[in-house]
Amino acid sequence: MTGIGEFNLKRNTSEDCCLDSDQGNVTLLLTGGGRLVLQSTDGEETSIIDTHEPITKASMFDSGNFLLYNSDQKIIWQSFRNPTNTILPGQSLLAGKELFSSVSETNQSTGIFRLKMQNDGNLVQYPKDTPDEAAYSYYSSFTDKRGENVSLNLDVDGHLYLVNSTGFVIKDLTPGGYSIEGTIYLMKIDTDGIFRLYSFKLNQNSSVSIVWASSVDKCSSKGLCGLNRYCVKNDRDIYGQCLPGFLVSGEGGCQKNFSTENCESKDGNIKYTIDRVANTTWEDASYSILSLPTEEECENACLEDCSCEAAMFKDGECRKQKLPLRFGIKLESESNLALIKVGVSNFAEIEFTIIKGFQVKFN
Repeated sequence: MTGIGEFNLKRNTSEDCCLDSDQGNVTLLLTGGGRLVLQSTDGEETSIIDTHEPITKASMFDSGNFLLYNSDQKIIWQSFRNPTNTILPGQSLLAGKELFSSVSETNQSTGIFRLKMQNDGNLVQYPKDTPDEAAYSYYSSFTDKRGENVSLNLDVDGHLYLVNSTGFVIKDLTPGGYSIEGTIYLMKIDTDGIFRLYSFKLNQNSSVSIVWASSVDKCSSKGLCGLNRYCVKNDRDIYGQCLPGFLVSGEGGCQKNFSTENCESKDGNIKYTIDRVANTTWEDASYSILSLPTEEECENACLEDCSCEAAMFKDGECRKQKLPLRFGIKLESESNLALIKVGVSNFAEIEFTIIKGFQVKFN
């Protein structure tokens, strides 16, 4: 592979070679021992790439591919085969590989969503740390069994597509044919769990545009609002709403705002009430399913069961749940009724506050 303006980072047999950051607080270091590390100003080193043999050279190409070589000048690692959250033109997401969203635009640690090019030929999105099962997916290319070793590819003209091992394009995600003059395209899974094709204009303004997105529904990403919280659409914006009797926690979801020391008081009186959340969908993690004709009977069944912390009632079925509740979405077309067991004594009203365009709730 060649590249315009290729940059090489080499070392001598026993000497280190390095690149300093603009801020001067961290250095990319190729050590005399053949390790690629980040070195802080206090000398602490963090290995960023583990290879089976010493590295003698590192090269960065105009394509965006970063390559590491051994003493025989053979490639032993390349970034195009180890993507994180982005695919560049000429790069592929191979069968069995995944992209992961970042925590935020300023924190590039692994976030809560993943995009997997499955071995069955299907391109699927899931919340992180869930099985590769349809119940957990929130986007699919529906291309399973369309060929072996299917990969996701991006061309320089913005053509995003799936191709099998014979070279046959089994699905076009975008048509391509977009202008390439002074423009770079990239596909990225964003922090909200949606993957998008972006165009970057290489002009003075460096403008960025969204060319295509896997979904226009920002609530479609399962788990976006965290545990015990559900996503609500409000015109073009969305916000996360806690369950009744819950407050926003520091981890992004919501936690109880009432005591759960005992299920019943000493005189046998139940210390809970049921609050209803209509028109919402949740992960079905029920431990007991009852056939009950009315929601009132479902409420009583949950109140009388110390293990029941919530119940889902729909079409005569009462599904008892334990907390936390996950993947909540508010849908007016959904008839499911969530019945939430709330402590009577210290139930707190929860108000909404707008922070940077995202509506959250505080006591």
